[in-house]
Amino acid sequence: MPSGFVQDSNQLSPNLYRVVWVASTGTYATADGNDNGAITPNAADNVTNTYSGTTFTGKLSALPTTLAKGKARARGNMRFRNVVARLSNLADCQIIDVEVGGETDGDSQATSLAFTVRYERDAGVVSAVTNANGSTTAVDGSTTVNTVALAVKDQFVRGFRDATTANVRVYNGATGTDNMLSITVAAPDTAADIWADTTVTRIDGTEVVTTDEASAAE
Repeated sequence: MPSGFVQDSNQLSPNLYRVVWVASTGTYATADGNDNGAITPNAADNVTNTYSGTTFTGKLSALPTTLAKGKARARGNMRFRNVVARLSNLADCQIIDVEVGGETDGDSQATSLAFTVRYERDAGVVSAVTNANGSTTAVDGSTTVNTVALAVKDQFVRGFRDATTANVRVYNGATGTDNMLSITVAAPDTAADIWADTTVTRIDGTEVVTTDEASAAE
């Protein structure tokens, strides 16, 4: 019988995939409408503020100044949650090392986003995507989904474009109040444009990921 360490074939071996979206090819609406807001993990309440003498540091320097800007922020946050839902449905995963670019306050719209998807087991991800899509062709209409990275990219783009409606909290800067409103998101651009603006790369688990909020394209 051999001696020494033998790795169990069932042992978890996490794989990490870096998703980077940078608005470049696409034109992402900023005017008030169901297609604006781009994509962001930051809701309106993720703002730097002071309560009872204690300062809480958020990702945003200020709240949205109007109801329209509050709706746009809610739409961007809904799209991020739609993406996370799609990626989580493929296999158990974690979303880590999130970075947003072009977003400074509640009124500004993200122009880039990066995050890492950590799958403990990713062996079934490709088949999960092709079975759900009913095809091996990605959402761009030409790429064959035959790697986990391409499967993740396909689901990111689809989640970015999902048309959904939900009751969400929206900050109205004109009245200084939070309101529960029914918000609808529509596709902000074509699948081909968002696909062209997105890269997904499998990364080594020891690779250092920076946390530079000024530019998420890393």
